[in-house]
Amino acid sequence: MLRRHAIRQWLTVFLLCFAVAPVHAQEQIEPGFSVVSAESKLIDDVVRLNVLFDLRFSDKLVEALQSGVALTLLIEIEINKERSYLWSSGVASLEQRYQISYHPLTKNYVLRNLNSELEFQLPSLESLLAVITMLNDFPLLDAALLEEGATYFGEIRISVDRDSFPVPLRLMSYVTDDWHLSSEWFAWPLLP
Repeated sequence: MLRRHAIRQWLTVFLLCFAVAPVHAQEQIEPGFSVVSAESKLIDDVVRLNVLFDLRFSDKLVEALQSGVALTLLIEIEINKERSYLWSSGVASLEQRYQISYHPLTKNYVLRNLNSELEFQLPSLESLLAVITMLNDFPLLDAALLEEGATYFGEIRISVDRDSFPVPLRLMSYVTDDWHLSSEWFAWPLLP
């Protein structure tokens, strides 16, 4: 009787392990980049941009970062004017680059804007991602470049810049998706 009870308990635990295993596998988040939302507003004759990104690094990228490889995130923005014939015409395009590095001595992550040379030290990768996932009040375009009555839209994407990798990793980034993450282009009306 005691043996039957022990076997029943063992079988129950065994079945529970199989029932929990798929749930645990589903909890793992796939790496990838995406643009969640983008909106722009006209403030003091300057179009200002607010963007929210979803950035999920692959384990390989985190491992490379913690091993001393600096990662560069590239944000590409294009402003286009809609035309009733042919295709839209480009008004402006710009790139923002952010370099992420890890300093093992201080155990800090460093986020540096390569366009403005501003630098921030953050205590964890999670806090760094919390900062980089939001682009707020970014001065995008002077309103003088826009024609009155015309319709404009913006497009934005974010990616890991392959060209910033050391050569051996750069070659691997063309073979596997673990080393190069990129969002799709996200479009929004420039001034609704």
